[in-house]
Amino acid sequence: MNLQSAAALLWLLPLGGIIIALYLLRMRRKDVHVPATFLWPERTDEVRANALFQKLRFSWLLVLQLLALTLFVFALARPQTLQKGLAGTTTVVVLDASASMGATDVKPTRFDEAVKIVEGMVASANPGDQIMLIEAGPFPRVVFPLSADPAAQKRALQSVRRADAPSDIEEALRLATARVGKIAGAKIVLLSDGVFEEVENFSAGQASLVYNRIGQGRNNVAIEALGSTAGPEGRIVYCGVKNHALDEQKVDVTVYADGKVVNSETATIGSNKTWGQTFPAPPGVKVVEARIEVDDILDADDYAVAVVDPGSSLRVLLVTPGDIFLERALALDPRVTLDKAPKVPEGEQAGTAGPGTYDIVVFAGVKESPVKARGILTLGMAGPSSNVTTSGRSNSFTFLRAEEHDIMRGVDLRNVYMENVEKVAPKAAGRVVAEGQSGPLIVVSETDKRQVYVGFSPLDSDFPLTVGFPIFVANALDFLAGSTVSDSFAILAGQQFQLPAKTDEKATLKRPDKSSVEIEPLQGRYIVRGVDQVGTYSLSAGDRTVTVYANMRDDKESSVNAQEFVSIKKKEFKAVSDLRRYADFWKPLALLALIVLAIEWWMYARRS
Repeated sequence: MNLQSAAALLWLLPLGGIIIALYLLRMRRKDVHVPATFLWPERTDEVRANALFQKLRFSWLLVLQLLALTLFVFALARPQTLQKGLAGTTTVVVLDASASMGATDVKPTRFDEAVKIVEGMVASANPGDQIMLIEAGPFPRVVFPLSADPAAQKRALQSVRRADAPSDIEEALRLATARVGKIAGAKIVLLSDGVFEEVENFSAGQASLVYNRIGQGRNNVAIEALGSTAGPEGRIVYCGVKNHALDEQKVDVTVYADGKVVNSETATIGSNKTWGQTFPAPPGVKVVEARIEVDDILDADDYAVAVVDPGSSLRVLLVTPGDIFLERALALDPRVTLDKAPKVPEGEQAGTAGPGTYDIVVFAGVKESPVKARGILTLGMAGPSSNVTTSGRSNSFTFLRAEEHDIMRGVDLRNVYMENVEKVAPKAAGRVVAEGQSGPLIVVSETDKRQVYVGFSPLDSDFPLTVGFPIFVANALDFLAGSTVSDSFAILAGQQFQLPAKTDEKATLKRPDKSSVEIEPLQGRYIVRGVDQVGTYSLSAGDRTVTVYANMRDDKESSVNAQEFVSIKKKEFKAVSDLRRYADFWKPLALLALIVLAIEWWMYARRS
């Protein structure tokens, strides 16, 4: 118990002393002579010595009055008791919905335990207590806003969903601060196992942060790597398995090629060690799968898929000093494996020995140079190997028209602001697909080496802020790849991606749990979300079906080691075992004091 106004207890001494003094004082009365006292037996207790003070005698009235006084004084001291549940009258709960929260060291899972805590918080809330819930998955989501509506909160809580992917805790915490950071005494409660990267950019403002740790174990083994590469004697498959547990583990590893077992063995892996193996793949294999059998606490990383089909992957090199818009747009394509560099590596330059590593090279903010890749996308800085010749720059450029071409499908440049645009003329193989008052704006060429030239850098325009920008990048990748989109992909769980829509009809995404989601086409593309669990998905649109394999590949999430401390903006927060808060206890004491006074009054009235 805690007292908010402990000084109020000092009133107990003077007030109690006054009550006792009243019982010690002699009542002033006239002397009356009577023949015998036995005629008034009920008055014998009032016979006192003729003195100012009398001897204090036991009285139930005195006891009840002192008890009532004590209860009232303690009520004035504002006693508080610790209660389990909410952390404050205004609380934002950030619920970690990452892969590691699927660990089963807490039954049934850490995530289910966290949801149960939220349910308890809603159920134990006092009238007027406001609660908000944020689901911290790959993309944070407000489950229910700050409110005092338990019925609506319980209904909304049914929609929470965990992803087999890392969570964006930093963005979720910033979202919480935006709502309650200016409310003094507000609490931000983080329900998590602490398995996330250090939070760098966060301030709680006037609110305070409480970290409630869920889980304790770390007994887990994960498929760390799975893929294939072309070797001198054919295609080679490689598989890596890591033991995150403290003890040595025996693991059964099985690898499949197009559904047939190509390798199976039992590996003994030491603590924090990795086992790896390579072996030949059958000719023409398209899909490689790996599965491990081991007694651990996380299932999501016990299975992995790699798609070997040549049309299913694109190695892309982004040559730029920095362009976050392009990085995000390129990452939306499920085929892309993206690397970045400030300049073209020597081994990728045209004329050097050996084959190139990349299918497509993207130049942004860097002058284009000859490369080995079969596709080149240049934004704003043409070079000698470009499909255009330059003649200066224009600070004022107005878009006029665009031709019908696959690269311009779903892209509208009419209201796009752009500056520092290169003045160019197409070479013989170049075809102008968009132009403005100052000349060609977008030029493509379809020779053995496909090229797309754009006359401005994305950072010199507001093009990246429009819905057409990621669509244009996806169209450019399709054009430069020189092949149709594959019918199967392997991506990371939680990753968003987009695919071309040939018609205006909806696509249907079927999940591994047999549920399905309909997706509306947006300007010629399907933006696919909800691929958040490890497994096989099917995306159907018209007469075409695309198979999507979702993997979990994150070393930190696979470690599942629940953290005693989390680091947030260089400050460590120690985990609490459960949520408690101080609740005022003065009202019951005041009520009890009134009851005692009522009993005292009843006894006095009865004696009178």
